[in-house]
Amino acid sequence: MFPEGIYHCSLTELHCDENPLLEHLPVLSQNVNDVFYLKEMCARMILRSFKDRNSPLRKQCMVRPDIVNLLKDARKCVLCEQSYLFSWLECVHFVDAKNVLKLSNRAGTIPIRACLCSYECFYSENHNYFAVSYPS
Repeated sequence: MFPEGIYHCSLTELHCDENPLLEHLPVLSQNVNDVFYLKEMCARMILRSFKDRNSPLRKQCMVRPDIVNLLKDARKCVLCEQSYLFSWLECVHFVDAKNVLKLSNRAGTIPIRACLCSYECFYSENHNYFAVSYPS
């Protein structure tokens, strides 16, 4: 799977023809409920409060460098755009490399990494993201 940042690379060609690691073989997944750790739940609540510039919680956190340092690694869900810190669902979506990356060669369909904040987002409708399953 290719990193999310591949969209920002100025590639002219991409050679990954017949690479078995790039096969699009979806399998059925089981519906899993998210149970977050308290640290993740608190981090998500604080990150939501950061959207409001006048939030008392935001002001209190800004004077604590340890909290700011911890929260600086937060990322956003590609579907709902909510922030998360430690817990996410690793996914991919498949794109036509020639059209999306504007390549001169025919690279075919490639998987691009994407992270979702929860199974709730994953099981929502109208998206083309597939969960990544790692063999055990």
